[in-house]
Parts: sequence; C-alpha cells; structure tokens
Amino acid sequence: MKYLSFTSPKLNTKTLTISGLLLALDILCYKISIGPSYFSLNMGFISTALLGYFLGPWLAGALEMLSDFLNFTLFGSGNFAFSFLIPAFLGGMLCGIFLHNKNRNSVSIAILNFLILIPISLILNTLLVAQIYHMSWEPLMVARLARSIILIFCKQ
Repeated sequence: MKYLSFTSPKLNTKTLTISGLLLALDILCYKISIGPSYFSLNMGFISTALLGYFLGPWLAGALEMLSDFLNFTLFGSGNFAFSFLIPAFLGGMLCGIFLHNKNRNSVSIAILNFLILIPISLILNTLLVAQIYHMSWEPLMVARLARSIILIFCKQ
C-alpha cells in the first residue's frame, strides 16, 4: 500500500487543462468567504484537496501559490506579502502528498486536516498576519484558535 505520494503527473495538454480549470475553481472558492480577513471561513479547502488529488504535491503547491498571487492581483483584497506564499505552497503540497495516487482512508484525511489546520493555518498564518498588520499575536491566536475548532467540526 502506498501511504504518501511525492510525485506529480508529467506536464502535457491534459494536465495543463486540468491545472487551469482547478486554478480557476481555487480562485473562486477562496473568494466565497464569511467574516473578516483574519477570521474568514471559506470553501478553499475543497479546491486545494482537488488540486492535490489530481495534480500531486509539486503542481498543487505551485498552483496554490499562483492562486494566492492572482487573488491579490485580480481582486486586490488586503495587503500582499510574499511570505504568505509559503503557507499556500505547504497546504497544496500536503494535499498532494496525502491524496495523490494513494489509498485514502479516514485516518490519513484526519492527519491531513490536522497538519493544515494547526501548524500552517493556526500557527504560521497567525504569525504572518500579526507581523504584516503589526498586531499583537495573542488575541489574534485566540480568535484563530476558535476558528480552527469550528473548522475541525465543519470538515468532518
């Protein structure tokens, strides 16, 4: 049994077409959100999981970075910082590692959700938001911890 995948498909016309469609879906899913930017709930995890499932870790990570960049340049919401491309890449890469060309089960999906929610979304993104917006990280961490707890129950 294969539990982790570190390969992406070869770039051909079919892969590029799927990449373009999933990139457009990713941009749309991240624009549908509820709440302020530091506490938003969106449907981006669906498109990120699809990117990882179909395209593997490297292409999914690269497309997540491109999606993050295009969301800012096309829609211009908030302040853009290149440091936010790191968590975007890591989220896409983790989805590719856990979902592409492997046997998926509820344990691997729970581990994937935990790895995206705690170290990437809760810790890394919170520290980046606090740094970019010159905020104290403690109250922000409390608000994002509540968001993460809600997301754990929404994704199950």
